[in-house]
Amino acid sequence: MAWAQVEPNLVCEGTEPAWSLHIDAETARFLFQRDSDMTIPQRSVAEGRTWPQALTLVSRNDTAIVIIDSQSCDGAPYSADVLTQRGQPPILLTGCCKEAPCTAR
Repeated sequence: MAWAQVEPNLVCEGTEPAWSLHIDAETARFLFQRDSDMTIPQRSVAEGRTWPQALTLVSRNDTAIVIIDSQSCDGAPYSADVLTQRGQPPILLTGCCKEAPCTAR
């Protein structure tokens, strides 16, 4: 199924632990324990559905899978789950996403 773009620019954030993710059409910037500029080589949606939508993020030192769902989240239009790691143990982060203004990095 083709990727149904949610918004051209999203900012996702979570607390306990604190993290943020800025997503645009082709790249992402992930801040969790360090700052990573990442590419988005793959996007997909759940089989036979429009939601949730998943993005694979890759940088020189990090990888992450982000699952964005259309469920509202603390007043934001989307929820996000990020699966990543720092060292060996996998880490699951949760948070909310909203449309971000278009800004240069």
